[in-house]
Amino acid sequence: MNSPTARFWRNGFWQRWVIANALGELVGLGTVAAAGFFLFQRLGEPANVPQALVFAGAFVVLGAFEGVVIGLAQRQVLRTLLPSVRGWVLATVVGAMVAWAVGMVPSTVASLLQTDAAASPAPSEPPLVLILLLAAGLGAIAGPLLAAFQWRSLRRVVPERAWLWLPANAAAWALGMPVIFLGTQANEFTSSA
Repeated sequence: MNSPTARFWRNGFWQRWVIANALGELVGLGTVAAAGFFLFQRLGEPANVPQALVFAGAFVVLGAFEGVVIGLAQRQVLRTLLPSVRGWVLATVVGAMVAWAVGMVPSTVASLLQTDAAASPAPSEPPLVLILLLAAGLGAIAGPLLAAFQWRSLRRVVPERAWLWLPANAAAWALGMPVIFLGTQANEFTSSA
């Protein structure tokens, strides 16, 4: 009865895990958001293909920073339940960079399409509901991408249940990405009110 699953609920692991992730994302994603805001304030929207690719690359590199912060926060909590897990921080960094690379595809393509169609009128913004649904879909894809790298560390320690990490991350990210997108749209809500 002293399995990792039993200890997961009994010793407060779940609460510590949620707090570590919340604080890690506050610092990690908060830093990425601040750096992105600074980039857009200083440089504006990408005006050509090289600029769009540089922006996308910058966010992938910033994603590595987020991965370090999250990986360290998660490792601190994870080692209380599964002390033999190895390579968690590196797996989180690589997974975060891959997730950011995939996540940057829609905005990079949109920037490239806008620069190619500069002479034609700008398309109207899609409805917020559609944006949030697309964000949930993006989260359902990006979450397991990041988690796949972490899963490799987990499966060495809990081989029979490590696969659960993938759908858990798909669900968590599918719920979390719309919240992040709402946060990025907050400026538009306050300026239109």
